[in-house]
Amino acid sequence: MKRKIYLLRHGETEYGRVKRYLGHTDCKLSEKGTNDAKQLACIFKASEIIINKIFSSDLIRCRDTVNIAFSDREVTFLEDLREINMGYLDGLTFKEVKIKYPEVYKRRGLNIADFIPLNGESLRECQKRAIKTFNNIIENTKGNVVICSHAGFIRSLLCIYLKLELKDIFSIKQDYGCINTLICEGSNIYIESINLKTLY
Repeated sequence: MKRKIYLLRHGETEYGRVKRYLGHTDCKLSEKGTNDAKQLACIFKASEIIINKIFSSDLIRCRDTVNIAFSDREVTFLEDLREINMGYLDGLTFKEVKIKYPEVYKRRGLNIADFIPLNGESLRECQKRAIKTFNNIIENTKGNVVICSHAGFIRSLLCIYLKLELKDIFSIKQDYGCINTLICEGSNIYIESINLKTLY
């Protein structure tokens, strides 16, 4: 039986306008981010799509997004849906890392897939966590499912189904508050849409 999985990126954060290594650092939605979440609520309400189960990262920016978008629904919050853990770089801007840790900045740029920051994880490790968590959700649910997570997590997962190498991960656009749709048909999973702001 065909069903759909809606992968949502959280709304814009209070740190969202400056490029930074934002992984497990907890931060709230900005005013625009709250509006992103309200827009998601309008989109799903207008679509009249039946959503059977909702999952979300347990970080505040995802919690707030999904609680606004699906205010009357029960949500299962999972630590395994968190963004990539950037370790001691977490929360720092790109500029700060480039100045304070130029060698680290360079090494990560040269090996984006497998570089592991101290006390953090690599994109490849994040991808393994993403596919394991995604498969677990698929195997233990029926019907249409919403998953609210983060750009790095979502991109790493989409790379698998797009057959992209992780070094090309940033070729997948993920705007704040966007919707990615995957189709599950039996054991087959394929991508229907990426980075949408509508379901029409």
